[in-house]
Amino acid sequence: MNQFRYDLATVGVYDPVAMNRTGMRNVLYMLGFRDIETYATVDDLRQACSERDFDLLSLEASKPNDPAYDFIHRVRRGGIGRNPFAVIVVTTWLPESQLVRRVLDSGADDLLCRPFATNMLAERIRTHALARKGFVVTSDYVGPDRRKDAARAGGTKPIDVVNSLKLKAVDGLSGLAAQSALQIAVDDGRRAVNLERMRRAAFQIGIMAGFVLSQAESPAEGGVRRADLDKIVSTARELAAIAETEDAHQAFKTAGTVADVVRKALEGSEIAKNAQILVRLSVALQVTLSPDLNENACKAELDETLERIRARGRRA
Repeated sequence: MNQFRYDLATVGVYDPVAMNRTGMRNVLYMLGFRDIETYATVDDLRQACSERDFDLLSLEASKPNDPAYDFIHRVRRGGIGRNPFAVIVVTTWLPESQLVRRVLDSGADDLLCRPFATNMLAERIRTHALARKGFVVTSDYVGPDRRKDAARAGGTKPIDVVNSLKLKAVDGLSGLAAQSALQIAVDDGRRAVNLERMRRAAFQIGIMAGFVLSQAESPAEGGVRRADLDKIVSTARELAAIAETEDAHQAFKTAGTVADVVRKALEGSEIAKNAQILVRLSVALQVTLSPDLNENACKAELDETLERIRARGRRA
């Protein structure tokens, strides 16, 4: 491990148990890290992330509804801190299936079950420094690509995001050089992730609009589900918020139109017509955000996905 400049990296450790915090800090120190801060609450760590950038985060998860999951989820989506791509390792004494699933779904890089050997932690950190996985973005996930079969992921390609742990520990950058390289790379990665988030949101609007159209055209199915319309609105608002951040003016404007059309649909007037408009708006958004695609290709992908979902059991 001597070839790694872990002393250049910054580490944040969250664990509500003082003995565990101290133990993790000591182990990290043994591995060569020096800039290590520990926190007893997620709120303390959240505050720290607003004031400094961490290259490695270690969080303890002790229960299925642990606040660590929401923290990681928000970090990955840019809601906490300035670097959404920090390496994140979760530790736990409770490796139950529900907890493991929550950790993986949050966007963490790794999960270590206690008690673990020092050399295991060392090897995991080494792997994340040298060969970290690219990030994938879906409607509800931003994080490392864990797919075993990428062909089944609907064409979502991994995004190469900055690994500040590698920049410092492997490339040996420090001081102003590290700060400058990191800022540029974080900005580029954030733009790439946000663009993909907007694309996925646009596609999701089209899927939900397709179901609303089916519901409107088939009263026997029970009518239009308010939950589906609400989902379209919340997705459009999320897209608009990202578009505003990225100065994507046309996408921002179209997302606002989506919300207006749903409002008309909720009034109960010409709901099938409004659903058709929503489908077209979804396609327009996708073309705006992916100029290399045309309307026909976008519409064909929507129809194909709707059929696959229906084949799995949802009729409308």
